[in-house]
Amino acid sequence: MINFSSYWILPLLFMFHDFEELVFVPYWLKDHNPRIHGRVLFGGVNRSDVLAAGIWEEFCIYLLLATVAYIMESPLLVATAILPYLFHLIMHLVFVFNKRTYVPGAITAIIELPITIVYLYSLITLTKALLWEWIIVTIIMFVLFISNLKFIHWIMAETMHKLR
Repeated sequence: MINFSSYWILPLLFMFHDFEELVFVPYWLKDHNPRIHGRVLFGGVNRSDVLAAGIWEEFCIYLLLATVAYIMESPLLVATAILPYLFHLIMHLVFVFNKRTYVPGAITAIIELPITIVYLYSLITLTKALLWEWIIVTIIMFVLFISNLKFIHWIMAETMHKLR
């Protein structure tokens, strides 16, 4: 098996996936109800420029994380950051089943799921962290990424409101 353990793969996977969202979300929102169980998919952002700003901010976080992991020689940081990303990919498939139609991000989610799982496994084999370290860093990553996602959606909603 090929060992692809570069810390820079996660930001690349993120951009590949988010390019699909960036291109197709505005068009998809024109013809589809974005609500699932009271939640609005993609924050209801129907402008590529506003969506791109949110994607750029998140991409910067992935680049910063990969840089810190590289400097610290810590595959644990990237491995635990993959977990919320993997959850994100799975949620795209849940959205497809819920909507019974294509949802932007679904195609790259299908492509990336096996790649991301193998990538995670590669990083796990390099990680010498103890279980308690895994637990703490995983919790920190989920809190960081969920908080950031809420922040991005809030900023994008505010921006959309001001542009109307």
